Amino acid sequence: GGLCRSRRCSSTMIAVLIAHSATVISPGSKVLVVGSGPVCLCAAKLAAVRGFSTTCLVPPGDCELGPGLVSEGGDLGSLPLTFMPVAGPEASEEAIEAAAASAEGLILAIDNEGAFGKPVLETFLQPSSALKRVAVMSRYLNGEGMGFFASAAKTAANKDVWAANAQAVASYKAMEAEVARMSGAAGVEWTVIRAGTLKGGGSGCSGEEGDERSGEPSLLTPAFYELGQQDIVNWRLLYDCSALKVKLVRGDTLPGPGFTAALTATDKVGAGDSHRGAVA
Repeated sequence: GGLCRSRRCSSTMIAVLIAHSATVISPGSKVLVVGSGPVCLCAAKLAAVRGFSTTCLVPPGDCELGPGLVSEGGDLGSLPLTFMPVAGPEASEEAIEAAAASAEGLILAIDNEGAFGKPVLETFLQPSSALKRVAVMSRYLNGEGMGFFASAAKTAANKDVWAANAQAVASYKAMEAEVARMSGAAGVEWTVIRAGTLKGGGSGCSGEEGDERSGEPSLLTPAFYELGQQDIVNWRLLYDCSALKVKLVRGDTLPGPGFTAALTATDKVGAGDSHRGAVA
């Protein structure tokens, strides 16, 4: 599958582990998206664009940034999307519990290398809830193409390079095991989406006059390209202009960047890359 419309695009790779595939949630159903960062916000936008009544449960900072990353000017209009803070003075335990109890679909995605722990998962994977399907973002955990070169590129070029350090791998494996166990106990179908180095996530449109029709509008707005460290040339925009195709592979078989890690750490598409839009 792919997101690319008119440009010649390179593909990034996503690994998928599917436990079951029979249950279909129809548009109009409630979907709860939990996590943080652009990949989580992109997942919430895509769910809403496809007609699901979507609640995005994220940290206060993402609640503030979210509307502008989802819709130009921050006006959500008729988009069925609500942002809800998971912490801070505006957070409501009752509202969070109500959203968890009524959601038929649950998407769990954290942009950095954090994994969901057992106490958090227990909040959202309740046997008594309306939940039917769960999709959780994990990582490539097989270790291929990692090691020194990936770690060096992460330190020197791009902190988002996935280098599979031992502590993070252990956390993701523990999370996957809990999701499988809790989903089985609740009678819920589950899917693990494996990502490598998360890159991109915007529409591939600069937002400048004359460029309005380019890219993929269902992804994040050009405001995404204003985040993070800014270079003379915006490498995130360059990446999105050439990386909107997707290839799905079953199982945990995809490699990391290997010895090319430093060469493909930013704007170039390389082994181990996963576009945020594809993951979402």
